[in-house]
Amino acid sequence: MRKIVLFLAIGVIIASCSNGPEPINYGKDACEHCKMTIMDTRFGTEIITAKGRVFKFDAIECMVGYIKENPAGMDNPDAQFLTVNIASPGNLIDARTAFFLKDKAFRSPMGGNLSSFNLKQLAENNLQSPDGEILTWNELLNSK
Repeated sequence: MRKIVLFLAIGVIIASCSNGPEPINYGKDACEHCKMTIMDTRFGTEIITAKGRVFKFDAIECMVGYIKENPAGMDNPDAQFLTVNIASPGNLIDARTAFFLKDKAFRSPMGGNLSSFNLKQLAENNLQSPDGEILTWNELLNSK
């Protein structure tokens, strides 16, 4: 019995040291920025710090707001920024290589009307509003 408990404890310790993404528990996890429950599988995001701490957000605009309010360590190349690919709800992609569509046709949880795509062509195909725009990660971070 002791061996089983020891084996399980080691497994938990190893798993907690992972620097990979954690699944977003929709309907249970809270947004680190606005504290609302993350509900919509099309819009969740995560930051994984260089030390492996995971922060979850309900919308791209919450993650961006958090980064602007807490810039320390966010420029570390080992930090990860992940966003849900709206074309594949629930699946996280690298925000640094994603394309962000700002279009009122895509109403995100916090009203920023932001969605992310893994391919620029997909973002272009989904552009619906004449004032909509497609942004890269750096453009998104530098926007107001």
